[in-house]
Amino acid sequence: MKTEARKSEWSNSFIKASEIYGWDVIAWVVLDNHYHVIVTSPEQNATSLSKYVGSFHKFTARQWNGKDQTVGRKVWWNYWDTCVRSEQDFINRLKYVFWNPVKHGYVDNPDMYPHSNYSQFMKESFFVEDFKLENEVNDVPEF
Repeated sequence: MKTEARKSEWSNSFIKASEIYGWDVIAWVVLDNHYHVIVTSPEQNATSLSKYVGSFHKFTARQWNGKDQTVGRKVWWNYWDTCVRSEQDFINRLKYVFWNPVKHGYVDNPDMYPHSNYSQFMKESFFVEDFKLENEVNDVPEF
């Protein structure tokens, strides 16, 4: 399955870029045509964000274009970032990231989706918040 392999390749390159650029990964999920992440900047003003994102975008684009023999094809069009404004905003974003595969019909529960760090997050989380309550995610806006 080409799509499944690419999700794994994306997650591997994302994690490696996080290590290289010093960004702390909190939450991530990758689907067939998009991904969502929550990361923490290594410095106060987050000046390395474009280099960080560009590195795993560039790596995966070159890798996939090489495999598909489509050199120069645009794989990634853009990205945008926002800052977390409050603790509740953070919790809402976590739920949005982790429930995205459910929203798009991939699985019925986030712990069934293999291309995210949901299970790891739940094992290591210090939150008492129950991210398994689907109704908690219905009001989370697209961001």
